[in-house]
Formats: sequence, structure tokens, C-alpha cells
Amino acid sequence: MGLTDSPSDGAGHGTVPGAARGAGHGTVSGAARGAGHGRRPDLSAGLTPPAGTADRYRAAGWWRPQTFLDDLYRTAAAAPERPAIVAERAHRPAGRRRVVVTYAQLSLYVDRFAAALSSLGVAPGDPVAYQLPSWWETAALTLACLRAGAVAVPVLPTVRAHGLHRILENTRARVCVVPDVWEGYAHAEALADLAPGLPWLRHRVVLGSAAQAPGAAATGEIDFAAYFGRTAHERTGAGRRSRPYAGRADRPSLLISVMGLRDSFTSVLHSPNTLYANVSAQPGDDGPGRRPGEVFLSTLPLTSLASLIYTVCWPLAVGGTGVCQDVWDPGRCLDLMAAARVDQVYAEPAYFSELLTAQQRRPRELDRLRLVLSGGRTSTPQPLAAELREAFGVPVLSVWGAPELGMGALSGNTPESGAALHPLPGLEVSAADGTGGLAVRGPSVCLATWEHGAPAPVPTWERPGGWLGTGDVARTGPHGAIRVLARAGTRTGALFMVPVAEVEERLLGHPRVREAAVVAYTDPEHGELPCAVVVPTAQDRPPGPAELREHLTAAGVAEAFLPTRLEIVGALPRDERGRIRRGALRSWLARLRPGGPRPAPD
Repeated sequence: MGLTDSPSDGAGHGTVPGAARGAGHGTVSGAARGAGHGRRPDLSAGLTPPAGTADRYRAAGWWRPQTFLDDLYRTAAAAPERPAIVAERAHRPAGRRRVVVTYAQLSLYVDRFAAALSSLGVAPGDPVAYQLPSWWETAALTLACLRAGAVAVPVLPTVRAHGLHRILENTRARVCVVPDVWEGYAHAEALADLAPGLPWLRHRVVLGSAAQAPGAAATGEIDFAAYFGRTAHERTGAGRRSRPYAGRADRPSLLISVMGLRDSFTSVLHSPNTLYANVSAQPGDDGPGRRPGEVFLSTLPLTSLASLIYTVCWPLAVGGTGVCQDVWDPGRCLDLMAAARVDQVYAEPAYFSELLTAQQRRPRELDRLRLVLSGGRTSTPQPLAAELREAFGVPVLSVWGAPELGMGALSGNTPESGAALHPLPGLEVSAADGTGGLAVRGPSVCLATWEHGAPAPVPTWERPGGWLGTGDVARTGPHGAIRVLARAGTRTGALFMVPVAEVEERLLGHPRVREAAVVAYTDPEHGELPCAVVVPTAQDRPPGPAELREHLTAAGVAEAFLPTRLEIVGALPRDERGRIRRGALRSWLARLRPGGPRPAPD
């Protein structure tokens, strides 16, 4: 297998559309210059951890002076033909779906993409947003941002125009890369519609056929394949003089957006070292470990923090291979695992439930598989974990993690371990014994958090005691174990972080809905899912679940965000200020049983 349909290595030069050209690379039009437009904090300034903290983490082995770029170049020199990425592209013909990118190829394109970003005026500390599926270009672009000193801003493909606008508005991203159309949604068109209200956005880059169509350049779009892929920027004078931006191990390199209630959201800023601490804390063989050359697969989108750590950073750190699938299909995922000889797989319970069914229907020979990691912000039902052990014949560990720190805690491999999780070495937790939020501090905790609308990020080390709250609720157990009792109340829907406010607003647009709340419930098979709790305008004519899903889809809500359960009530519980008591709703949902009575939520 080779890199299918890869850009050529020719020395031809792509051109930047007229609106983006200038006397110097990345010249910005007058409307986008000056303090009146696009000013934002330099994300590379003031967010370097105190020297004492960095020295302590390095002395313990959690941090290092190198980055994942050093890992990439080291393996590219020692084993250039070793696969770095194996990716499946579902919409290609059957014989061309599987794409293999070697270490030599990946190192070339990381250099090329980084030089392309620099030619567009991207400077160290500048945010670069990209909303791409799980393609090899997504991984290469993440690493290219690190090489150029930019801050990567990955956006889940399921986020629609409203959410993307909020992210671009808050981060002041200079460049945004999107596919033309993905899974029926016109990303390029949506970004073009947003652009007039984002004067700091210098360049819109489109990956796909729409960018190659006649007239695309006139709209200001840059064709990713031509300008990033086929233009050998690394061979230009500037490209040859370019060196990986120094001192990046401790500086911000990745910004993850976490959707919240209403129009609020929080961004968390990670460095290569906070990400590396996920790997360095795994020295043993009873967990993910650091075995050289292993093959990792995650079913989550590559623009999620979990997949970036597990299928990009971790494989690079051990000279291994990351495996991803751009469209979820459990049967093809198992085939991919067998073909790529996957050693360990990470997914949320909902994905594993489907993988389990597919494996039971048609068993695949997974001779290299040695570990299953299940979880995230959601717990793994014990019956599911037991079935996974039986079906795959390997240890199954539950994981708790959060955007603020990546992987935070792991369970044991026995049913007796239940929901007890042990924090990774180096990570300190304060659980307040179930009465307050779960707080963390340690080498994997993000450098800073940035509330939507705040003027600047808040460094973690400036918080009292260096503790950062996750919003989750937990209880401590013996031997330092924790049990996560509830996730952050404003984060519903596991991986996809359902934009609660948006879904609720769309529900209220239905003529037979008077009030609505979207809250999480735990499904015994699929883990955490969103439930719509609705007060109808007429109790004798409530809307049905299929009707509401059709309404939400027509209103532009992505399929991943659609509620999977509907409960009809006479009123929503509220506090003395009139705010919905979401915790009470979640407790009420947990008490309900199929076929049982439906008492009102209190």
C-alpha cells in the first residue's frame, strides 16, 4: 500500500488568490489591520510555565526538551518506509480507500505545510483553525502548526456554522481550513458566508473539488491540494532557511474548544509537554505503555483531543503507527484493525457496543490486539466491559479523561475494579468527596483556560494552589482511587460535546414545544447520550421523538447532536432564580425505568 492520490513533490508554485496577495507574504487588507480588527492576545506570550515547575516535571521524566517533531524526524531518518499513518477514506472506490503515509512522506508534508502557512503570513503564536475529517492531512497540519510555531485550533466536523463562528471569533484565527462538502454539509460555503464578519480571517483554505472549480479563486478561497500539497514550499529560499520554531515544548501549541450552555464555551491551551505527559506517565505494560513500534487506533474524530493524543502524539513518541477512519462503520473498522495489525484501540462505550456486535456477527482475526481502552467523560458499563473481554480476549480498561488534561485515570482489568479509577502517575486530584468539582494539577494539565468573551487566557499556575476544576464530580476511594459520579453539568453528549443551547433553541422553534431542556443520561450499552425533556404546548398532543428529530435536522442540527431519548413533562424544575435545575433532571432520568411510573421531576 502507498500514499494514494498524494500530492506530487514537484517544484511548481501555487498562487494565493488576489484578495490574499500583497507585497509581502500574507499581507492583510486594510479592513483586517490595526487595533480595530482582529486584535487578540499573543497565545505564545506569557503562557510559559514557571521555570521551577518545568524543571520539576523534567526531572521526574514527565516533560522533555524535545517535541513530537523530533520523534517524527528521528524515525523518518532511521526507518523512512515505516507507516506513520494508516487512514481509511470511505467515499473512495473500494480499491483506493486505504491510505498509508510513511514516516518519510509525513516528515516531507509537515515541512511543506509549515512553509505554506508561513508563506500565508502565519507567525509564531498565530491561531490556525481547521475543521477536517480524520484524514492524514489533518495529522500533518497539526504537526505543521507546531513546526511553524502556530497554535493549532482543531474543530470537530460536526460543528456547524454558529459554533464555528464562535470559535473563530474567540480565537481570531488567521487561517481556517475546511473540506468543500463533508457528509452532506457544505463547509466551504458556510465558511464563505461567515467570512465578512471575521475581518481578522486572512485566508480560507478548502480541501476538495469545490476549491478546484472555475471561479473558486475569485471568491478568495485557496485550494489546499494545489497550494499546500503540490507546491514545494520547502524548496523555496524561505523554505530552505526555515527551521522548526525553537522552544516550543513548553509553549501553547494546541487550543481545544469545549462547548457549554447558551453561547458560552471554554478553550483549553496545551503544549507539546502537557500532551507528552499522557505518554510519559505510562511506563508499564499493563496499560497503553510505551512499547516501540505499536499500532494505535481511535474511533474518535482526529480533531478531538483524545484522538490527537492517541493516534498522532503517542505513535510518534514510540515510532509507531496511528490508524483512523473518516466515516464510522464498525464492520470496516474491524477490517481495518485486522489489516493494520492494531495493538491497542481506544473508543467510547457507544462505539464499542457497535464493534462488539459486528465482531460477534463476523469474528475477525485480531492477532496483534493486546488492549482495549474504553471511556472518556463517560463511564463504561460493566456488562459491556465483560463482553468486550470475552469477545476480544484482551484486557479492557476504563478511562476517565477531560479536555483539560487528556487521559486522567485508568481502571484495572478485573470486574471487581468496577468504576474505581487510579490517576496516572504525576497527576494530583482533589475530589471533595462527591460534594464539589473534581480538580486536578500536574504535568498533563493544560497551560491555561480561556472563557468565551474573556480578554485573555488564565494560566493554570495562577489559580489557587495551581488546581484546575474540571466540573466533574467524583468521590475518593481507597489507595488513591476515584469514582467519577457525574460529568460537568454544561457538557452533554460525551465526545461530541452537544451544544445544549443550540439544540434547546431549535426545539423551542417547534410549534408544539413550550419549554425544553437537553441533559445527559447513561445508556447501559452506549454510555452517555443526550435526552430532550420537553414541556408541550398541549399535554394531549405532545410531539414524538421522530417528529422532533426531523425538526432538528431541518433546522441544521448535526446528526451527532440529536437527542436519542424524549421525556414529556408538565414543567421543568427551576431554582429560585428561574434557572433550570439540570442536576435534578439528570437524577430524575437515572431513576426512571422502562415501563415504570413517570413521576414529575423535582
